[in-house]
Amino acid sequence: MIIESQDVDIETSRGPMRAVVMKPAREGRYPGVIAFSEIFQLTGPVLRLGAAIAARGYLVVLPEIFHEFE
Repeated sequence: MIIESQDVDIETSRGPMRAVVMKPAREGRYPGVIAFSEIFQLTGPVLRLGAAIAARGYLVVLPEIFHEFE
């Protein structure tokens, strides 16, 4: 399945938190998954995992949970 990927900023009390949102390219409603990354944030393996989940029909949000330490 073809997917779309978009970078978004989520406002938090400690500044903006970058997140990647992936979903199937077809219009429609999809169940959602939030996938927390490891300490190294959004690495290749984490992005590939998100893409694999999205390709199976889910909307996936991959937030950078350690954003305040940059």
